[in-house]
Amino acid sequence: MEEKPQQPAAPAPQPAVPVAPGPGVPCSAKPSQVQTLGILTLISGILNCMIGVGLMFTVIWILPAVYGIVVGILEIIYATKLMPDPIKVCRPNKTLAILEIITIINGSIFGLVVGILALVWYNDLKVKEYFDSQPAV
Repeated sequence: MEEKPQQPAAPAPQPAVPVAPGPGVPCSAKPSQVQTLGILTLISGILNCMIGVGLMFTVIWILPAVYGIVVGILEIIYATKLMPDPIKVCRPNKTLAILEIITIINGSIFGLVVGILALVWYNDLKVKEYFDSQPAV
């Protein structure tokens, strides 16, 4: 009997090491907090605009009314950039979250809640990683 030369055995496959996305590498999935925050910010912006227009009819509340309308417009613009997939912003807007909290002077309790939720969710680890993985716009 003739012996066949044995071929060397192929090396064992190495387990794949998960690599965390770095800056500029888009993350695979948008966290649910980001999508929820986009929807809540849009609703808050619409409500703040409506409250501001309602307050425009009273002479005493002119400045808070203008503030509510301006913040409402900023919220709507930011929400429309936050809701698509992939998002069109590269970092969370903490300033807008603080402005939402200040809308309590107009009686916007919903804006207060959305602002607090935004600040809490922006400090969540998954949300931070997601915003860090977004390319600079």
